[in-house]
Amino acid sequence: MQIDYLCVFSGNHIDSLNVIDSLNKIDIHPIVKNESESARLAGFGIIDNKKKIYVHRDEFGKAEELIKSIL
Repeated sequence: MQIDYLCVFSGNHIDSLNVIDSLNKIDIHPIVKNESESARLAGFGIIDNKKKIYVHRDEFGKAEELIKSIL
């Protein structure tokens, strides 16, 4: 992941969907990293179901405030 993107959330699938939807509503388009899905597609198994959500450095403050208000 490039240095221009920062992780604002890491959590389960349901909470991740809520965060992604809320970010999209305020015109922040996050990048979602799902290691368990990537591993499954590659033929490996992984038990961790956490997703990581990244936003651009310029939008980090706004995204962080939003996530604190909804969780």
